[in-house]
Amino acid sequence: MRQAYLRDGAFAFRIQGRSLKLVVYKSAEDPYARSLFIPFSDETSGRESYAAGRYLDHEEQGGDDYESDFNMAYNPYFAYSEEYTRPIPPVENKLSVKILAGEKNYK
Repeated sequence: MRQAYLRDGAFAFRIQGRSLKLVVYKSAEDPYARSLFIPFSDETSGRESYAAGRYLDHEEQGGDDYESDFNMAYNPYFAYSEEYTRPIPPVENKLSVKILAGEKNYK
């Protein structure tokens, strides 16, 4: 099953003294959805974490300030079963740092 997403904005933040950003997506199929989807990969992808990247979810709250916790980063369901779709994080959401928090490789 394919799902369509629209760019909804970006989260800008600093990690390890570097300014970074992640593009945030919203469902294109449900204009009333309040869930924000943040697919990303980082320097752990394919080593310590799932090769295709990981995801973060946020509930849309209005305003410009969000607090994001990479401890909540999770593997795509495809990592556990090929019955699920596999949204691949876009190149623009490839972080040039290691995110050591969150779900790691499934063995």
